[in-house]
Amino acid sequence: MSTGTTLQFHLNEGWTLRKVATALVREWLPPFRAVPEEKGNRWVVDRVVEAPGGPKADLWERGISTPDYEARLDSPDVCWSIRARNRRGKGIILAHLAMSNDQPETVTMLVSLNPFPEALFDTEKMEELLKAPGNLEMGALFAALLTNYGFEPVAA
Repeated sequence: MSTGTTLQFHLNEGWTLRKVATALVREWLPPFRAVPEEKGNRWVVDRVVEAPGGPKADLWERGISTPDYEARLDSPDVCWSIRARNRRGKGIILAHLAMSNDQPETVTMLVSLNPFPEALFDTEKMEELLKAPGNLEMGALFAALLTNYGFEPVAA
């Protein structure tokens, strides 16, 4: 993602970056998803792990124990992306999450400036969440979700 809006939030006690990405994908975004009009136009939202050192760095290796693998996934060096894709192979990164390098316990979220894909979110539900008609942008969506779930924005 080359351009976007940067948001920062304090990471709540007991939370990891992986837990935030998982909650976004499995719990917080689904209530705002649109019902697909046709079977072939179905969008899937998932989380994608980004290992430190790039795509060639493996988090999993033969013989690694489950607790060690889980610890690697929860490492502050590991970043996560929230991705939407449809069956036709088209995809878009909605947001990229990383721990702030200069502020410990702070989540930095780079939110895409691209428009929402059609049929991804229900417009009425989004407007109700954002309390503003026509304010359907990803930065506003992610900021509203995180603050609704108790994450405090970092003062600019």
